[in-house]
Amino acid sequence: MNPTCPVCGHRFEREPGFFQGAMYVSYALGVGEAGVLALAGLLLLVPRVGLLPAVAALVVIHLTCVPQLFRYSRVIWAHLNIGTLDSADPARLWRNRLERKR
Repeated sequence: MNPTCPVCGHRFEREPGFFQGAMYVSYALGVGEAGVLALAGLLLLVPRVGLLPAVAALVVIHLTCVPQLFRYSRVIWAHLNIGTLDSADPARLWRNRLERKR
C-alpha cells in the first residue's frame, strides 16, 4: 500500500498512538456487551441450567464477540476522529479545492 495518495497526497497511515482512543471505545463496547450478556444469562440461563454452565456459555459467547468488538471500535474511533483532522491535511485541502470548482 502506498503511504500517500499519488493524486491528492492524503496520508493513509495514521500517526503512532492514533488508535489508542479505540481502546476506550472497545472498553465501552465490551462493558456494554458483557452487561447485556450477564443480564440475559441471569434471566434466561441460570434458572434453566445453573450458574456454572451459564457462566461458561456466556464466556464462550463473549470471546466469540471480541474480534468484532475490536474491529468496530477502530471503525467508530476513526469516524469520531474525522472531525479533528488538521485543516492543513492534504486530503481536506484537495476536497476544498474540488468543492470550489463546482
